[in-house]
Amino acid sequence: MFSIVKTCQNCTSFALIPNEKLEIKMEELKDQLKGKMFKERAYTGTVLSVEKECKINIYKSGKIVVFTKSDKLVNEVKEELSSILYVYMNSD
Repeated sequence: MFSIVKTCQNCTSFALIPNEKLEIKMEELKDQLKGKMFKERAYTGTVLSVEKECKINIYKSGKIVVFTKSDKLVNEVKEELSSILYVYMNSD
């Protein structure tokens, strides 16, 4: 559901880019993530910043930035968020 992109060699983050168009209902997603033990850090309406082992920014477009140096952790985040965000895939 997502492609993992290392933002830069010296950065401590990865970007998860959706392979398909997503239309995320941010308020609904906030509630879902809270139930999955994600701690909300900030919410602007278009960006939701949460934390669970690392900081994660989720954009309304479906792009996700995971702040970690760990390949293993970014893959775990990718799998967990893919299962949550699957319902937002556009069926066009």
